[in-house]
Amino acid sequence: MAGKILLINTNRLKPRVSPIGLDYLACSLMHSGAEIAFFDLAFEGRGWQERLKCLLKNFAPHLVGITVRNLDDCYFLSGQCFLKPIRTLILWLRQNTKAKIVLGGVGYSIAPKALIQHFGADYGIWGDGEEAIVKLLGVISKRQKPVPEQIQGLVIPGLNDFSRSETALDEIALNRNLANNSLYFQFGGQIGIETKRGCDGKCIYCADPLAKGKRLRMRSPESVADEIEELLSKGVFAFHICDSEFNRPYSHSVRVLEEICRRNLGKRIHLYSYCSPKPFDAELARLYARAGGKGICFGADSGSEEMLKTLRRDHSVSDLEKTLKFCHKYGLKVMYDLLLGGPGESRKSLSQTIRLMKKLKPDRVGISYGLRIYAGTELECIAEKQGILEKRTDNPELIFPVFYLSPELEKEGLEYLKNLVGTDPRFFLPAKAEKKQNYNYSGNLFLEKLIKKGARGAYWAILMEHRKDNN
Repeated sequence: MAGKILLINTNRLKPRVSPIGLDYLACSLMHSGAEIAFFDLAFEGRGWQERLKCLLKNFAPHLVGITVRNLDDCYFLSGQCFLKPIRTLILWLRQNTKAKIVLGGVGYSIAPKALIQHFGADYGIWGDGEEAIVKLLGVISKRQKPVPEQIQGLVIPGLNDFSRSETALDEIALNRNLANNSLYFQFGGQIGIETKRGCDGKCIYCADPLAKGKRLRMRSPESVADEIEELLSKGVFAFHICDSEFNRPYSHSVRVLEEICRRNLGKRIHLYSYCSPKPFDAELARLYARAGGKGICFGADSGSEEMLKTLRRDHSVSDLEKTLKFCHKYGLKVMYDLLLGGPGESRKSLSQTIRLMKKLKPDRVGISYGLRIYAGTELECIAEKQGILEKRTDNPELIFPVFYLSPELEKEGLEYLKNLVGTDPRFFLPAKAEKKQNYNYSGNLFLEKLIKKGARGAYWAILMEHRKDNN
């Protein structure tokens, strides 16, 4: 008996984001012979507790899987935390089912030990869950006790010795049949896809190596193209490659794009992605455009060479200039993503960055002011040494949002930044949720209205296309 599992999507944020991880988990579970039920809180309104109670009674799962996509909105001005509703849900489940509860997802994998204690779950899966969830369900359905040494990635409360699960992605089947991706496309404006997992970057602030691992695990180009075709059949045509950085490694991104072109999908899709400014050249821009590419969000971080070194980025200001030239040559829209306020940031470096952005004239510039500190990163060590971050027992592994802001910018730094930007409409400035120039996509009311009116694509691109409406 493979067992019965109920998967719950806890992400209720708008615009709605399709739970790609649960889709992939369901595929592995289905191939194992498991029985699967799905409860999607993203589209549940009032009275969902009664509907979930009926499902639990009638389906009687052995295991309930809960995804944690984000811990918070990573936004300095709001610091909105997403943990309380999940904890409340788990407390409710304890009163309404005897099934074991397992946590997973990228957000959970940032701090697996602290989060399993905070939420009070029975188990967690750190890293890739497709193989681990099948093994765990098999053990639980037989009323046996799972052994961490036999299930890679398994986390049990109170145990300190566990390892991240890193699956060879081409050894597992992946498809998108659990969630209603047509509906998500209607209310979210885009659907995410993965071409690989892991990040081997050395950025001082990034949580991706913590959650996904540093070892890159690539999917075959054929499987990526198969997934695109499957979603096209559901009416989806705007895709966002949600890899940490699509063009790293360069050779793999080329093979994926070539396969998309070989199947003549480029004229049918709108493709967006996150990319690193390096490696990137004219050939990659040309191929990306042929494959349906419409825009790229580059992790520029700064226009100051000194700050780029401090943040441990391996690109330079000249790389930013080159990427923009290559992209615009082939009609690709460009957004540069800035992370301002890190260690050593000053008014001088802010001025250098904003001047460079105005000189280069990318289509959009996103500004994140203040850096979210994650446990286990170099930024955490820097903050502790500078006395900015104190160890607190009520915030283990920094599961609640804490931000780093350079001491030199504490007094009127944000106002100085806003004055530098002025009225340039290309910039997303830190703002409140109702503001049209708000760079926090979570709960962005203006963005939601645009998607309801039919706008499709990456969120920065949607807001760029409606720039006139922003004024």
